[in-house]
Amino acid sequence: MKLNLKKKDYYICPYCFSKHDLNDVSFICKNDPEGCENAREGIFLRSKRGESKKEMPDSIFCTECGEKTNVKICSTCHEELPYAIGQYDNLVFAVIGAKEAGKSHYIAVLIDKIMNEIGSAFNCSLSAVNDATIKRYRTDFYDPVFKRNELIRVTRSAKTDSSVKQPLIYNLTFTEQGMFGGLFKGKRISNVVTIAFFDTAGEDLDSEDTMKAVNRYIYNSSGIIFLLDPLQLENVREMLPAGTPLPEQNTEIEDLLSRTANLIRKANNVKVDKLIDIPVAVAFSKIDAVESLVDPSSCINYSSKHISKGSFDISDFQDMNGTMESLVRSWGGENFANQLNSNFKNHAYFGITALGCNPESSRISKLRPHRIEDPFLWLLYEHKLIKAEKRK
Repeated sequence: MKLNLKKKDYYICPYCFSKHDLNDVSFICKNDPEGCENAREGIFLRSKRGESKKEMPDSIFCTECGEKTNVKICSTCHEELPYAIGQYDNLVFAVIGAKEAGKSHYIAVLIDKIMNEIGSAFNCSLSAVNDATIKRYRTDFYDPVFKRNELIRVTRSAKTDSSVKQPLIYNLTFTEQGMFGGLFKGKRISNVVTIAFFDTAGEDLDSEDTMKAVNRYIYNSSGIIFLLDPLQLENVREMLPAGTPLPEQNTEIEDLLSRTANLIRKANNVKVDKLIDIPVAVAFSKIDAVESLVDPSSCINYSSKHISKGSFDISDFQDMNGTMESLVRSWGGENFANQLNSNFKNHAYFGITALGCNPESSRISKLRPHRIEDPFLWLLYEHKLIKAEKRK
C-alpha cells in the first residue's frame, strides 16, 4: 500500500501550530540532572545553523555533558514533538461543531474503530505518541463510553481549561501487504502519518474572536470534520412526530460555517473570490434520531462498504454524499449548502451516529455506532493515504 511517502519540506507543531522549516527544531538533554546543568535547568539546545532546511536533524550532542539526545522540542512553544515528526507528514484533523453535537462521543468511538476494524481492513495500526494522549483518551473518552456506559461530560472551554488545548496525537502506520494478499500480512512499513485530533467546546465557536484565540488549529488543519446535529434544524424539529425529545437549540449551523470560513480566510490570507483548499467533511450526527424522515431504502440506513472491501468505495461515497446533501437542502439547510459551495473547494456530506441510541439518564443503553468511519476514511483518501476501490 505504497501511496504517499513524499513528505513536506516543513512541519507544523501539533501544539502551537507554528510552521517551521525542518531544520528549525530544538532539543532537550535527558541526561541525569545531577550530572548535567542543561538537563537540570531545562535548557533548550539548537541544531547547527546552515543545515539544509529540508532535513530535520535526528539528534544533537549536549553542549554541557556531551551526551546525545534525540528529544525534539518545538522552537516556539517548547512542547516535546512527536518522535516521527519530520520523517513523515503530520496531519491535523479538527472536529468542530456546536454544543452537544456529539463531538466527544464521535472521537471516542472513531479512535476505537480505527484501532480495531479500520486497522485490520486497511493494514494499518494506530498508536499514541505519548503518555498524555494515552491517559486523556482512556480517562476522558474510552472509559466513560466503553467501560461505564456513560455519556461523556460536556467539553469545557479552552479559555478556562488549558488541558482542552492538548490534542490527541497518534501515529497511523501502514504496512505493505504480503505477496499472498490478505492471507499473510506484510511487515514492511510503507507509510506513517502523525494525526492530531481536537475536540472543541461548542461555546468556543460562538465568536470569531474566541476561535482566533483558542482554536488556531482550525486554520492550520489538514481536514475538518464538521459535526452537526440535524435536530438543530428548525424544519426537522417541525417534521418530527409530536413528543419527540428535542435538545435545546444552539448556534445556527450556517453561523458556525461562516465563522469558520472567515477565520481561515483571514489567517491564511485567502481572498473572498478564492476557495479554501482544506477538505471539509460535513457529518450530520445522531442520524438515528431522524430515522422517520429518511427513506428506509436510503444508503444512509446501510453500513458503508469501505471496511468490508478494505478500500475507499467511490460508489458508496457518492451515494451518501448526494443523498445527504439532498436531505439537508430539503430540511431547510439551503443557505448552509450554498455557503459550503462558496467557501470550500472540496467538501462532502455524511450521515452518522456514534451512539446509535437515545441515552436515558446519561446512560448508554446499547452502543450501536453507524458509519462513523466514513468522514475519516474520506479525509485519508483525499490525502492519498488509502486507495479507492478499483473499478471493473
